[in-house]
Amino acid sequence: MGSRSLTVYSPAKINLNLYVMGVRPDGYHDLHTLFQRISLSDRMVFRKSNRKGISLHCDCPQVPLDSSNLISKAYRLLAEATGLRGGVEVFLDKRIPPGGGLGGGSGNAAFALIALNRLFGLGLQRHELIHLGKSLGADVAFFLLEVSRAIGKGKGDELSPLRGEKKLPLVLVFFPEGLSTKAVYGHCKAAGGFPRRGLTKVSADTIMISDFLSAKDLSRASGLLCNDLMRSAFQIKPAIGRVLFFLRKLSEASLMTGSGPTLFALTQKAEEANRIAEAIRNRFGLKTWVGWTS
Repeated sequence: MGSRSLTVYSPAKINLNLYVMGVRPDGYHDLHTLFQRISLSDRMVFRKSNRKGISLHCDCPQVPLDSSNLISKAYRLLAEATGLRGGVEVFLDKRIPPGGGLGGGSGNAAFALIALNRLFGLGLQRHELIHLGKSLGADVAFFLLEVSRAIGKGKGDELSPLRGEKKLPLVLVFFPEGLSTKAVYGHCKAAGGFPRRGLTKVSADTIMISDFLSAKDLSRASGLLCNDLMRSAFQIKPAIGRVLFFLRKLSEASLMTGSGPTLFALTQKAEEANRIAEAIRNRFGLKTWVGWTS
């Protein structure tokens, strides 16, 4: 008999850039982004259960425990695809703030597919999991790819892995409340849309960011960091802009990730990251986290 339980850690991501290139026929936006895994992660324990279906437990009040949770959706998707009938209990230790632009829910979904596939011996290959994962969310495929850095196109799920083996210290700055991705995109559309950008330059800038970071050249990388959703996020929550302005005085390589509101700053040394985190806490009273790109 196989194991009756399995523990996995699902990481967060940051977007080192995020360009909105236009609107797709299906209503989604065409993106061009550079994903980067980081060392912040959620802990998930999967235990086989004699009860049918999936039972989800989490002590974070912002996490829904019903069928809308992406972990539950991942279970149902596997059940439909493979005939999986075994019941499972999932205990989620939520360390990635929900609604922060860090891809926590997408990472949970990706690693739920991986864990359930392994726990129940379903035998699905990685490319099959990626195919399933794309239907759960645009960022899910990145986490299933098992790389530290990748370019995302289309909805963000057309991926090209890049070398990103050099780890860099970073600071995350959290806000008490998350932002709705739908609201950020909708606000930007109402305000006149997104800047027009040429794909050739966007692609070149993205590769240069990756190359500069691999060389730990934060000064040159910082001039290329860009997020088309920031203006909209600042208008919805002006405090994001004020904190980022201060953060960039401490580290040029600072940006908002995803649709916000979480901010990040890359540094050369861990001591520098700790000093920045302390300065943010003292100035704004906001929660911070110090870790690494991974």
